[in-house]
Order: sequence, then structure tokens, then C-alpha cells
Amino acid sequence: MLRLTNNFSLKFPEFLKPENKVVQEVISVQSEAFGIGSKKIPFLSKFTIVLFLVLAFSTGKSFGQRDQITTQAGEKIRCRILDETPTRFIYAYVAPNGKVLRNEIFKNLVTDFKYNVYEEDLVTKGNKVVTKPSPVKESAANTNSPKTTDTQKTTTEKANSTITKKPDEKVAESKQNSQKEAVENKEKEQAKTESTIPKSSPKKEEKKEVVKKEEKTETPMATKKAKSEYDDYLKFRVGVRGGFGNMLSKLNTEDQFGLYQEKLLRGWTWGADFAYFPKDNFGFGIMFNNFQSKNSADNMIFKYIEDGQLKADTGSIANKRSTKFVGPVLYFRKNIDFKTMVILGLAPGAYFYNDKGTYNGVTIPYKGWDFGGAATLGIDFLLGNDITGRDIILSLEAGYNYGKIKSMNFSDGKGVVSLANPIDLSRVDFTVGLRFTRYPRYFRN
Repeated sequence: MLRLTNNFSLKFPEFLKPENKVVQEVISVQSEAFGIGSKKIPFLSKFTIVLFLVLAFSTGKSFGQRDQITTQAGEKIRCRILDETPTRFIYAYVAPNGKVLRNEIFKNLVTDFKYNVYEEDLVTKGNKVVTKPSPVKESAANTNSPKTTDTQKTTTEKANSTITKKPDEKVAESKQNSQKEAVENKEKEQAKTESTIPKSSPKKEEKKEVVKKEEKTETPMATKKAKSEYDDYLKFRVGVRGGFGNMLSKLNTEDQFGLYQEKLLRGWTWGADFAYFPKDNFGFGIMFNNFQSKNSADNMIFKYIEDGQLKADTGSIANKRSTKFVGPVLYFRKNIDFKTMVILGLAPGAYFYNDKGTYNGVTIPYKGWDFGGAATLGIDFLLGNDITGRDIILSLEAGYNYGKIKSMNFSDGKGVVSLANPIDLSRVDFTVGLRFTRYPRYFRN
């Protein structure tokens, strides 16, 4: 009915041409019935392409996760680094539930970071992360998937073989099939009889195996996280401090001896402390502080106490005073950023007062003690970098001390004597401290 020309074009016989015209008319009528002209076909093709792209994009969304951040603990975070500041990284990552989260991490906790480490983006679908199937599963799926072409071939071959078989071969095959069915029926009956017989031991073994499997599934699959040197970061604070102190007691400075005593109110202070922070914002420890001052003069009218009485004399005088404080301390810490902290310390304790006076070559030590308190407010700055370690703290502190000596031993053999006018030990300190959060890594290397 059909024939090919030399140009390999398909032509219809003449008696089929009217039918083609009818078909063309039907097609044209249907297209005009729907209001689709020949000029609107390109617009529809563009619209269908855009719609297909939108649907393809809506089925799965991709989120760029090609960057990688490595922490001090060795954890590698796959993410997209959004911004970098002098102190921290701002990045976004995909949670296991498929949600895109934003987080920040300080640079002192990062050992390395790289851009475009991964070649492909991390694809999410719905609320789950889409992962590629393993090659084993793919091979199994391929083997289990039906092959339409092969099945069609086998069915056609079977049909042809059945047509060409002779009657005697059909009879032989029917006998073989009947024998196979009889054997299968016997095996089924044996299986039923075996199932009716109770077997206690295999069931117990199966139960044990099930329990063992459940125990195995309950155990965590991931290995325990190795302890890092940053697990106890900033939990310890030990160091020394020193600075200037000024006592707040009021004196009569109208005479020369009053001016001499006023100079004894100013001196140097130094101390040490140790603290442990079980939490980031709370800690406790012990504090020691010592305030020292001294002064001397010649040809001065001075006053001193002898046998419990105030006496006056003229000559040389020298004094060395020391006020020591020891007590427990509670610390409250607040982080401004990862390397700057504000610390408040409150310490009840005891003051030990010692005044070693020399009057015209005669030394008379005065001693006394009483309870009091101290408070400090300071700022800690972490020093160092990621290579040498941030183990050293520079502290700037202001302190207030409160206490009064109500009794004193004048070393005259009468023991401790109560004072009519207690000695005021109130003092303000300004100190600079150097402290350590652990043994410095610089010295360990």
C-alpha cells in the first residue's frame, strides 16, 4: 500500500488521499473547537516548559553545603559559611530533620575551615535529607525489577512452542505435571504434621536470639566522643595580683604626727587566689590579700601607748604596718564575648593586723585580729591565640575591704587589751592580676 521514493519520502496512494484530507479536517475542527489556533501553539509550548521546570524544582530543593568547618574537638561540620567576622564564623547547615538552621562559632574553637570542599550540594526533600542509595540496594533493586522486554519475549516463545507441540508431547507433559502436583501435596502434608508436634527448645532459642538482637540494637552505634583538652576550658582560675591600696580611716592631720600617720594609710597590696567554676557563671575558692605600708621621721613629737596609757615623746620614729586577709570567696562570672569576662567576688574572712613601731631605737610590735569581709569587681581578658593557646588571663580589679580591730596585744605582758577606739581597716584597692585557666600549652610544647 505504501511505497518509498528516491528521496526516501513517504507517499500515500491516490485512493488514500481523501481519507487523509478527512483526518486533517477533523484535527483542524477539534483544534478550532478548543480555541487553539496555529499561532498559539508556540505560546503553549513555552508555558508547558516553564510549568515543567517549576514542578521539577518543587519536588526537591537543594541547599548549598559545600563548605567545611573543623572544630578543636576534631568535629567536621558540613555547612555554607555565610559571613566571617574578626571573632566568629556565621554559617548555615541542614539538620537531620531537613530544616535549614543558622549558627555561629567562635574562631578560637575552630582549627580549620575550607570553602567548596564538597563537589555536590546537599539535597533535601520535604523534612528529610535525601541520601543516595547504596550500591548493594541498587543492584538488588535492579535484579528484582521486572523487565518487560524479556517477559514479552518469553511469553511469545512459550506461545509459539505450545502451538508447535505435538499431541503426544502434550500428553507426556500432563503426566509429568500430575506427578509433580502429587509430590508437592505430600510435602505439604508432612509440613503440617511437623508443625502440629510441639518443639520447646527451638522456640526458646529463637526467643533468646530475639532478645540478643534487641540488646544489640539498644547499644549506641556511634563511638564515645574522645575527651578534648577544651572539656574543662575556663573551669579553673589561679593566679596572683598586685597594686595600690588606700585606707579610708579618718585622722587628725592638724599636727606633724597626724601627717606622719596619714602617709601610713597608703601602701602596696598583693595577693593570690584559687577558684573552681563548676558552671560557667558560678565558682568558689579561697583568697589571700596583704596590704603593707611604712614611714619614718626624725625629731618629731610622737605619741605611743605604754602600759595601756597614751604617752608623748620627741625623737626618731619608724613604722611598718601589715594587714593580711584570708577567707573563702564566691565568684559570679559573666561573659561579654569569648575572651572578655566580668567577675564579681565576695569573701568573708579574717584580718590580721601587725604594726611594728620603733621609737628612739626601741621596737614595740602591736598585734591584733578580727573578722571582716572583702569584695572584688574586675574584668578578665584571655591572652594568646589558637597556636600558643588561650590559657593566660590578664585581670583588672577594684576591691573593697571592711574590718575593725577591736582588741590588740601591745607586747607589754598584759595580753590582749580591748581598745576604746577600734582601728578602722576599711580600704580600697586597685590591682592588676595574672591568672591561668590551666597549665599553659606553650610550656607543655
